[in-house]
Amino acid sequence: MKRKILLLLIMICSIITNAQNETSDKLEGKDLFDKVYNSYSGKKLSVVVLKDGKRIEGYKKDVDRKKGQIYYIKIKDEQTGKKLKFVSDQIKEMYLFPGGIEKFSKSFRHIYDVRQWERTDLDNEIINQGYIYFKNQEVSLKNKKKKREYMMQLINPTFSKYLEVFGDPFAKETTKLGFAGFNVAGGLAKSYYIKKDGVIYWMHKRELDVRYEKLFGDCEEFVKKYPLKDIKWRYFSEYILEYTKMMSKK
Repeated sequence: MKRKILLLLIMICSIITNAQNETSDKLEGKDLFDKVYNSYSGKKLSVVVLKDGKRIEGYKKDVDRKKGQIYYIKIKDEQTGKKLKFVSDQIKEMYLFPGGIEKFSKSFRHIYDVRQWERTDLDNEIINQGYIYFKNQEVSLKNKKKKREYMMQLINPTFSKYLEVFGDPFAKETTKLGFAGFNVAGGLAKSYYIKKDGVIYWMHKRELDVRYEKLFGDCEEFVKKYPLKDIKWRYFSEYILEYTKMMSKK
């Protein structure tokens, strides 16, 4: 009886895998986005770049958030030893290292060759060391609140040349599908903040079909390979990477 159940589960997993491969046109269903971190190391150097160009390297002492988004940071300057405070509207960008349990429980970004489409305006050397990149954005939280500047985590820094995806720390996740103690599907964030052509907005998974044209409609190759009728949320990060690759060839 146990053997029959095991065989049945294997068959189900096989059907799911085959269906994914057929639907995704060789996409694998991997989550290529950086994990969204909520704790940051106070022992490794942090980098804060102000809007006036000044660069401060030091140790994170404290951060404050609203709906998970950072609007204040306190840092101890490595050179002077002084504790400095900055609010988000003073900061251009910053690089923090994961801290606490999260640095062990969450994997670093996927490794692949990004030289053809990586951005030159980011400190890729720091990012490749596993640092989290935050960028100042004036945004309406969940498209409902008054716009305010926050330091938001860019979760696709290595393929964000045309579409920037920022983490939603309060995002709910899709249901996980498990087998023999391993998660084989699901567990993806249901919402992100998306920025394209200077416009940033919060997007939920249920809006993917509505936003499809705005996101990918300017790339004929993408639309032909991944038409709206076949689009699936579980491949969203891979769509962003594929779109970036295709746009880079133009």
